[in-house]
Amino acid sequence: EGTKEKIAVTYPGLYDDVHEGGHVLFDDGLIDMQIEKKDDANKELVCKVLNEGTLGSRKGVNAPGVSINLPGITEKDSDDIRFGLDQDINYIAASFVRKPQDILDIRELLEEKHMEHVQIFPKIESQEGINNFDEILKVSDGLMIARGDMGVEIPAENVPLVQKSLIKKCNLAGKPVITATQMLDSMQENPRPTRAEASDVANAVFDGTDATMLSGESANGDYPVESVATMARIDIKSENALRQHKALTLDAFDKTDVTEA
Repeated sequence: EGTKEKIAVTYPGLYDDVHEGGHVLFDDGLIDMQIEKKDDANKELVCKVLNEGTLGSRKGVNAPGVSINLPGITEKDSDDIRFGLDQDINYIAASFVRKPQDILDIRELLEEKHMEHVQIFPKIESQEGINNFDEILKVSDGLMIARGDMGVEIPAENVPLVQKSLIKKCNLAGKPVITATQMLDSMQENPRPTRAEASDVANAVFDGTDATMLSGESANGDYPVESVATMARIDIKSENALRQHKALTLDAFDKTDVTEA
């Protein structure tokens, strides 16, 4: 268990996977720690905390640029999937998919339960998943672009480019794609989104996404209903603009030369 001096993680292989000088990030990058020393005797990492913040329990851990030696699905994952199948679920969103075999392992569980109709949407959240995306898409039913962990695993400035690329590939393959994470993040505490968030949702639609998704905004925010209603309005407005071809092309503007006016 963790203490105020030590942080406990559930993945014992983290010690062997990382290296001195590398970084370990917590809670979608909220807290950044640099590894100063590896304590071989106790299998502990001695880290320097680079920024202050409050770290709660059960938060995500990322090691950017590191290939984690975890199986695609753990034994607990398999048990959870079987439980879900017993409840007649329709979709599985598979986190941190890194290679096609991760999806094929889940398909084996579907076959075991004779529920091959259940669709699998991989969440691409790491550089390894991005590198293997073409092969992953071939064995998947769709895609979820989960930008929270992705923005920690790869440079933040690359996220918009990756988002556009993955959406286009899904469009060409005729497979549905969902864009998710921090789309209206400020609405966890405020009744209205920032202008940047409204633009983010709209631009995902303009990129070709088939769906936009809320997370913390509707799961534990103060304005869940307002968040859903706001996102729906932005999506509808953006889709109408796409259909009319007015808001997205230069033809929408008056091309009259100033000298002609």
